[in-house]
Amino acid sequence: MKVLKGTSVSMGISIGRIKKIQKPKLQIKKKKINESEVDDEILRFEESVKNVINEVDNLIENIQHSQDNKDILTTHKMILKDPEFSKNVKNLISQELMSLEFAIKTHFTDIIEIFNKMENDYYSERSSDYEDVAYRLLRQVLDHEDINLDDLEEDSILILENITPSLVTKVFSKNIRGLCTEKGSKNSHSSIIARSLNLPMIVNAPNLMNSCEEGNQIILNGNNGNIYISPEKDVLEKFHKQYEEEKKQKKALLKLKDKQNLTKDGKHIKLMSNIEIPEEVEQVKNVNSEGIGLFRTEFLFMDSDEAPSEQKQFEIYHKIALKCEPHPVIIRTIDLGGDKLSRALNIEHEINPNLGCRGIRISLKHENLFKKQIKAILRANEKGNVKIMFPMISCVAEIKKAKNIIAECKAELTKEKIAFNDKLEIGAMIEIPSAAITSDMIAKECDFLSIGTNDLVQYTLAVDRDNPSVTEYYQPSHQSVLRLIQMTIKNAHQENVKVAICGEMASEKKYIELLIGMGIDELSVSPGRLLMIKNEILQTDFLKAKKMDEKIFRSLNEVE
Repeated sequence: MKVLKGTSVSMGISIGRIKKIQKPKLQIKKKKINESEVDDEILRFEESVKNVINEVDNLIENIQHSQDNKDILTTHKMILKDPEFSKNVKNLISQELMSLEFAIKTHFTDIIEIFNKMENDYYSERSSDYEDVAYRLLRQVLDHEDINLDDLEEDSILILENITPSLVTKVFSKNIRGLCTEKGSKNSHSSIIARSLNLPMIVNAPNLMNSCEEGNQIILNGNNGNIYISPEKDVLEKFHKQYEEEKKQKKALLKLKDKQNLTKDGKHIKLMSNIEIPEEVEQVKNVNSEGIGLFRTEFLFMDSDEAPSEQKQFEIYHKIALKCEPHPVIIRTIDLGGDKLSRALNIEHEINPNLGCRGIRISLKHENLFKKQIKAILRANEKGNVKIMFPMISCVAEIKKAKNIIAECKAELTKEKIAFNDKLEIGAMIEIPSAAITSDMIAKECDFLSIGTNDLVQYTLAVDRDNPSVTEYYQPSHQSVLRLIQMTIKNAHQENVKVAICGEMASEKKYIELLIGMGIDELSVSPGRLLMIKNEILQTDFLKAKKMDEKIFRSLNEVE
């Protein structure tokens, strides 16, 4: 038995037989043409693009199960219709006298190389979309057959070097058990589709292809990223039991979709979703979430050399707000810095990035960019269900500065005669001890607070959450962390301000009763874990949890 470790992108246990998929290689050699052939090559290019667009349109029309798939294929169609793409390929043919095949390869190779060099995995994975389009187009030009999926068995687990979004959709229709790739990231379009289809998937598994033999058994543990190749009998039995248990749990959880988020004694705990990219909205709706408690907008700023325009941001925020209406959408302003860098802002690595210029500090430093985002949010609040939230607040002065900038944005939009909703609720992220300690002052300036427990634990305990050598010190239930959460809730409630938890603690079953007992008003979790957390809320008695918490905090305050 071999055990490999990858990155889980879609939860669930998957047990099946290895089916290695090797993408047919398209041999494109450097080839020059004569000037007399230019017109014919350009005509062949235009016809091939038209045929592929028709092919994509047919796929979009026939998709029934996921809006995400339609949106992603629509993106592929936009790549094909991009005037710059057409202009560049035609120039390579007419000016460089490249053959059509080599011109297409050259164009897409250059773009894919740019994406692959990006610091952030999410955007470097956008290369798979361009690879997908390039492959589809070149296959059309060369009249080459696609991957043969006719011999796929229903118990197949596909093993690939990487996978394109369109191939995920194709193999799903074959009722395969799961996917595993050597390359890839959590936020690629392929991963998004796998999550939306609830298809177990693990990516970024080193030496995967060489470690697998066709037809052997394999287990994917999509809950932690472990891969078991040719598992021993006892391991196989263990995961078969776990798989059957998961099936029962999923079936039972689906019945909770339409239930209200009430504790046993009738206290409502608002349950919302965290998202990182717009495509995840469909998952939010599928689980009947009460809105989006955290939209991490920084990923929009890590896509290119230029920051997204006000108009582009408005269109994205507005579309999400309309899809979620009447439920709220809380848009967190860019939380760049730390491990998230942007070429658009020319942010460089710092010696100690997590204690450097990140979160609200970046926004206040780049005020013009900050204003564009605020204006886009104000304009997107057409139905009044959009809220704004500021990350990494350390003191009340930062909130006041941000509110002054919002006032300036409102005045500028009014002067420009651009429509916007003046009523915009303002919130702050409580992620560092200084914010929790001064939460009484911060709450006076805010309409709501949201506790980001991931960073709160990290900064309170001086523990890098991504450092395996200090994992034992990363303790969300440490006395100091619980006291800061309790302090924040108490201070906010004294100002009639509601408090949410949007960090990983909100997604962990073992902490739900504790948090409810502390008086938390809202929880915001990943869409895939929402029904599981709803189940915990339904099984919790608020008054009993409150008494339990009071006992816990009395013991924490006792002098040993």
